[in-house]
Amino acid sequence: MSRSLYSDHASGDTAAAGHLSDRAFLDAVLEFERALADAAEDTGHISPAAAAAAREAIDGYTYDVADIAAASAAGANPAIPLAAALKQRATDTSGIHTGATSQDAIDTALALCARRAVGEIDRVLSEVEKLLEQLARTHRDTPVMGRTLGQQALPTSFGLITAGWFEGVRSSAARLRETAAALPVQYAGATGNLVATHPDGIAVHDRLAQLLGLADRPLVWHTNRQPFVDVGLAAAVVAGAVRKIAGDIIAYSATEIAEVAEGSPGGSSSMPHKANPAAAVACDGYARRTPGLAATLLDTLDCRWQRGTGSWHAEWQTLRDLLAATASAVSRIHTSLDGLQIRTDTMGERVAHDNLGHAPEITDIILEGDRS
Repeated sequence: MSRSLYSDHASGDTAAAGHLSDRAFLDAVLEFERALADAAEDTGHISPAAAAAAREAIDGYTYDVADIAAASAAGANPAIPLAAALKQRATDTSGIHTGATSQDAIDTALALCARRAVGEIDRVLSEVEKLLEQLARTHRDTPVMGRTLGQQALPTSFGLITAGWFEGVRSSAARLRETAAALPVQYAGATGNLVATHPDGIAVHDRLAQLLGLADRPLVWHTNRQPFVDVGLAAAVVAGAVRKIAGDIIAYSATEIAEVAEGSPGGSSSMPHKANPAAAVACDGYARRTPGLAATLLDTLDCRWQRGTGSWHAEWQTLRDLLAATASAVSRIHTSLDGLQIRTDTMGERVAHDNLGHAPEITDIILEGDRS
């Protein structure tokens, strides 16, 4: 379950990572258990006394992450020792883990963590969009040499280049928000038929979704892993969009080109003359991790019978690491763009003519596109 402390902190913004830590994950399992007691009481499936006993046990429970991790080995997931500890504390156990299976708790907890992390990623993406829009408007008519297949091509505008960056971020961010908003609650019981809470099971499920602010459909997705794959792939596309920007900034910053420079470049331990585009380089490094993680999530779609054997277990760290890597890439591209120096004189020296074609108009069309 453990995640990378260095990787999170080196990104400069740990807000998203804070929702993806082991403790956040386990806290979300307890959040599920408490909301389940409330939902079961609200629908009349358990008594107010049983719900009160459950809440008292959950609210007063403290745990050690390392202890839970060690105890998880026996059942292959952390919800089992957590539920056992709560039942041990409760004076009435009928309100603890009512009608649930461990996958219900784990999936719902991961959905909560993912949605909260995406909220933080989206916050920074909004700032990235603002920086890119400002660059595009400022340099709408700034001529720069276009380059294709590694060679100089024809002139274009730097505004159109940055508008292209903006468009990639805007569209991928919208898809990430959409998939996060669609993350559902999981509550279906041991084999997905809610038999343990019949005839109240569906009512409990829907009330639980309402209490946790998660979608209530699909009703059962124990072996339908598309909700997590969707949000993971959307995050990987965001990482790809900002990696494109990072790659261009690195290329434009090369000594032989020197058309842009980061506002606070990085140095070298052995070459004091260097001014490295360190934030863009770090963005590239974080983003490069996401395709492999996304591929692992795609592999989890092979989820057999009524419970995944290994495929489900592979999701927990993979999705959290993918979202954390995306958050770090987004944070680093924000740092790279904030204060980015545009050397218009150097750009102009390489342009043989200033006929930009429709570049300024295309820039306007991109910037004024649908932002919903």
